[in-house]
Amino acid sequence: MKLGICIALGALVWICFGESARFDWVRYDDGDYVYRSGHVTSGLTLQNVIWSFTNFHAHNWHPVTTLSHMVDCQLFGVTPGAAHVVNVMLHALAAVMLFLALGSLTQTTWRSAIVAAIFAIHPLRAESVAWIAERKDVLSGLFFMATLGAYSWYVRKPSLPRYLIVVFAAALGLMSKPMLVTIPFVLLLLDYWPLHRFTVAARTVPTLVIEKIPFALFATGSVIATMLAQRGGIDVMAFPLPLRLENAIVAGVIYLRQLFWPADLAVLYPHPESYFPVSVIGGCVGFLVALSTIAMLFRKRFPFLFTGWFWYLGMLVPVLGIVQVGRQGHADRYTYLPLIGVTIAIVWLFAEQTKRFRFQRQIGAIAMGCILIALAACTRHQMSYWRNADSLWMHTLSVTPNNDGGHVAFASSLFAEGKTEEAIAHMRAAMQIRPGLAGVYGEAPISLTEKQLDTGILFWSNRIDEQPGDINAHNNLGVLLVQKHQARAAIAQWEQSLALNPNDGNAQSNLAWMLATAPDDSLRDGARAVTLAESALQLAGGVSPILHRTLAAAYAESGRFADAIETASRGRRLAEREGNRLLADELATNISRYQQHLPLRDASLQLADD
Repeated sequence: MKLGICIALGALVWICFGESARFDWVRYDDGDYVYRSGHVTSGLTLQNVIWSFTNFHAHNWHPVTTLSHMVDCQLFGVTPGAAHVVNVMLHALAAVMLFLALGSLTQTTWRSAIVAAIFAIHPLRAESVAWIAERKDVLSGLFFMATLGAYSWYVRKPSLPRYLIVVFAAALGLMSKPMLVTIPFVLLLLDYWPLHRFTVAARTVPTLVIEKIPFALFATGSVIATMLAQRGGIDVMAFPLPLRLENAIVAGVIYLRQLFWPADLAVLYPHPESYFPVSVIGGCVGFLVALSTIAMLFRKRFPFLFTGWFWYLGMLVPVLGIVQVGRQGHADRYTYLPLIGVTIAIVWLFAEQTKRFRFQRQIGAIAMGCILIALAACTRHQMSYWRNADSLWMHTLSVTPNNDGGHVAFASSLFAEGKTEEAIAHMRAAMQIRPGLAGVYGEAPISLTEKQLDTGILFWSNRIDEQPGDINAHNNLGVLLVQKHQARAAIAQWEQSLALNPNDGNAQSNLAWMLATAPDDSLRDGARAVTLAESALQLAGGVSPILHRTLAAAYAESGRFADAIETASRGRRLAEREGNRLLADELATNISRYQQHLPLRDASLQLADD
């Protein structure tokens, strides 16, 4: 029977998420994690393995996650489809492991299966599974489930080898995503229920706490590494502590609402940035306190309520934004593991309250069938938004008002696709929402006033002084310097980006365009432009029309006009397929020049002294 349930869980996951095998990159962090990271794209080598453990990657220290991306590239190349399939497989394994671990911990089958099924196909899982950059979620989830299963195995027959296996599984989870720092707390909750390791004897509690010390040490190390890796992004918006606490309280209630009513889900929910009405905060505090009180009062009669509820609250602590990192107010991916606790509490309570019903099994089966069908339908609908960057951000902006971060991310993606006019519109929308955020300037090559240019240059220059290794800051400063007609200074910034990461696609494409199309003869280098543009196009999967434009210009500068015509024609077809008529027409004009053996020149790259 257990084998059948495992197969069914895998099938459910594939039904809901399997279509992602045909999805593209969504570009949001995907480049940092995969296709713009030279260490990742070059595959699994001894040098890269050492690098993954000794360096920060995408502002995190998660070497196991980094290694998993390297394995993808080693086996399948830099392709989104294979990476999506691996995410789905890891999530399916996590769901199966959750079923097996809960079954071992609680000695139940169907209750554990129901919890695992809800975890497996809830719409909130779409972000973690469909987003390649969130590999760390599904991978850490798998090791978390393995930790629970190994812990149950150890408790049944304690021994040092079994204990070390539990610690090893937990360590792998922490090296996949630092959110698992709460593992010691979760294990103590499991000691209370369902393992019933707490006794009246006072000496038992200290013993159980001491048993968790190795887990706590690993968690502490992970916290320190994370703080070092993200020191530039922590509290980046300078939100005051009272506001962060208010948002944490409201987020705790939002996640519960999303569990029961997963509507209007988005990849980026903007931070509220203003204090909530007293009635909202009072209601949320009262709600959370009431549920906590119920869990405490009924802990003897219904111990699963205590474990399930405090599992939820405890696992949320690292991601509630009390220490703010990034622009989000909350995030669907943060619910990946915490809501398992609430699901356990609900399923066990329903089973206990209906066990005297004459037709309990039939009622439970019908109810579960309806719930799973509804969840599967909602999840497949939510997955459709993750097909590519355009569908993801159009949906996100439609359900989240005043989302300047969403507009900036969409604009950056549109620029990468060559949809310049649409990108500019979204950048302007972001600047209207947050006119004082200088970090918007330089994210994409939008025309700015002299004051905005100076503000942006000062912002990114200061960022580089504080964090010389910030590749994004060097790239953005280069974009702004071009608009100041300081092309040589811009080239220096992109060269610095490539010194930090030779396979940074942004710097490669920007520098290639400059070397191929600058009006000043002393700036151009056709051969190097070809090398950079070819690499950037390969990193982007070979399907970017805007990079075909850059590569064609590089070929033309090198005198390879036949290659330029062929490349520009291919880019034109891609642009037409994407409905990007403006870029397609531009490429048609470029082809006419190449047919006359004329290279391309970009007047906007003119030097100031010219």
